[in-house]
Amino acid sequence: MKKIQMMLLMMLFVLPFAVSPSIAGAEAAPRTISVEGESSFYVTPDQASVEIGIETTGTTAADASRKNAAVMTDIQNALYSLGLTQKDIKTASYDFYPVYDKDNSQHITGYKAENTVVVTTNDINSVGSIIDTAVKNGASNVNSVKFSLKDVQKYKDSALKAAVIDAKQKSKAIAGELGKSIVNVVSASESNIYVENRAAGVSFKAMNADMAAPTPISAKDLQVSARVSVTFEIN
Repeated sequence: MKKIQMMLLMMLFVLPFAVSPSIAGAEAAPRTISVEGESSFYVTPDQASVEIGIETTGTTAADASRKNAAVMTDIQNALYSLGLTQKDIKTASYDFYPVYDKDNSQHITGYKAENTVVVTTNDINSVGSIIDTAVKNGASNVNSVKFSLKDVQKYKDSALKAAVIDAKQKSKAIAGELGKSIVNVVSASESNIYVENRAAGVSFKAMNADMAAPTPISAKDLQVSARVSVTFEIN
């Protein structure tokens, strides 16, 4: 009997110590509010890129290549006269292949050379002049015009900061309505960030080199947006 009583006394003594850590852990768990902060704004682009292509043919490979080089040299020199430099004009692709007879796929009738360059400028108002100059000096195609931002990271940072501010405002509103206040940040993560790179939606094929009016190209503002997920601790 005494042995049973001793065992019961020991259990009563040990039980509080066995249970208390879990209770303490539950009491220590922070009360939290989780929100998503968002931001979105528009920025005027400060950079443009124009993809220009030329096609030349010749009876021999050397002839097609020579003609292509001559036309591209004329285009580049004309673009230099607009204030562009060599670093502003980069080769995007160069293709060279034989041209076969339509009625005899084994017979080569000549050769074709295709050269594409991307012209980048920080003066978005000069895009129309770049297109007209390239076409008048032998460009066969203007494949695309894209508007972008030079310092993309600066706008990403601004969007993220604005999203965090939005998250803080939301959490304070929720906490205040619950009679609580924000005391700490438990976690934060970037959900999404987006910087628009807009194409002008233009395509020119075999344009007339004697165009009377300049090509009108206008740039639309670019959207920058961000979303963050933040968990706040409340009292």
